[in-house]
Amino acid sequence: MAAANTTATVTAGTTPIAVAVNPMTNKIYVANNGSNDVTVIDGSNNTTATVATGTNPIAVAVNPGTNKIYVANNGSANVTVIDGSSNTTATVTAGTNPIAVSVNPMTNKIYVANNGSNDVTVIDGSSNTTATVRREPIRSRSRSTRGPTRSTWRTTAATTAAATSR
Repeated sequence: MAAANTTATVTAGTTPIAVAVNPMTNKIYVANNGSNDVTVIDGSNNTTATVATGTNPIAVAVNPGTNKIYVANNGSANVTVIDGSSNTTATVTAGTNPIAVSVNPMTNKIYVANNGSNDVTVIDGSSNTTATVRREPIRSRSRSTRGPTRSTWRTTAATTAAATSR
């Protein structure tokens, strides 16, 4: 006999826009773009808690190994880092208009795509220090002296300071 599927409706904040799950803790994180917070849902009983974020949270990612949650805040150009064990937060500066976030749990690196500044912020999950990866044109001449100048791209990184805690 197959197990019955059940559904439950859980109230989140205003304009929920993204969701991520920590399979190790059975916690679900919902980014609420309109209320500038994250709803934390306990998957075992559907109780909720609310954690404040920056302006216009738009994306959320979880590192299940460290129990850290990363929220890209599109309107405030930063990432809210939530400690999943206590729901305390830290803020890490990102580029302009961060729009996506992804975690590599093997390296504890977090990647934030910044739509407004056309770059990627790389966060070191152990220290919350950042590096910015951007594409910069390099001008070079074609082999023909009469030919057009062609553009190639290179990646550079600039390191910035660690996060501030709330």
